[in-house]
Amino acid sequence: MSAVVQGLLQVAEQYDGFVFDQFGVLHDGNALYPNVTNVLQHLHSQGKSILVLSNSGRSANANLDRLVSLGIDGDLIDDVVTSGEVAKAHHLRDLVKDMGANCYHIASPNEASDELSAEIDGLQIVGDLNACNFVYLSGMPANLVGTWQTDLLPHLISAGKPLLCSNPDFAALGGAELVASTGMIAKGYEEAGGKVIWVGKPYPFVYDIVQERLKACGCIRPLFVGDSYDHDVVGAHNAGFDTFLVLTGIHQALFDGVDIMPTAQSELFEGGVSPTWVSRTL
Repeated sequence: MSAVVQGLLQVAEQYDGFVFDQFGVLHDGNALYPNVTNVLQHLHSQGKSILVLSNSGRSANANLDRLVSLGIDGDLIDDVVTSGEVAKAHHLRDLVKDMGANCYHIASPNEASDELSAEIDGLQIVGDLNACNFVYLSGMPANLVGTWQTDLLPHLISAGKPLLCSNPDFAALGGAELVASTGMIAKGYEEAGGKVIWVGKPYPFVYDIVQERLKACGCIRPLFVGDSYDHDVVGAHNAGFDTFLVLTGIHQALFDGVDIMPTAQSELFEGGVSPTWVSRTL
């Protein structure tokens, strides 16, 4: 059974490290949420390890730079793990070796496909789905946010290539409302019979990587903090960790003006997995 608390610092003494999601927890894509800096500074002052785990197709350095640009002191963050970096380090090379060199890359506007060719030996980016050996889905192109079901999915199904998805998120913050994210594309493709390789939260492999980083920091009792029940809470719970669900991100509208636990039990926790802690804000 989850416990509702008034912020992370109420339970912080029970843990020696914290693994934060970023979008929806630390910031909304444009600005930090209130109290984020104070929370991180307090945890750092107490000698707690602070890591960020993000379903982002971009590198750890790019994500850390994003956090710093929004006002977080980079010295407060001990490590950053992104699903994109894990996919590149542990899956793309195998796909090139096993499937062939030609990759069709579906990416967000801030990703550079030519950087993949520089990072992965032998990888070739091609512009034709039918000419590729596999598809790498790491981000949502801006022009497909509302049209991926008609403008992309049928072409993926027709080509029938293996697809590596390094951002399993189903939804993303898009201003005042939620918009479809890359996980919806991969899910639609898989439901149509396509082969999908999933990397990132809630899938197990990324938690093995994070556990290695936590051990390197000397952390033995971490708390995973996220705003997505399906990805942050279920993933970390299944990997054996305590979880903290903060309601500032994709579930915020669901809980506006209502009691937390009755709504959570009826709308989110039907699968049987409950976060250790729930709070409206960090």
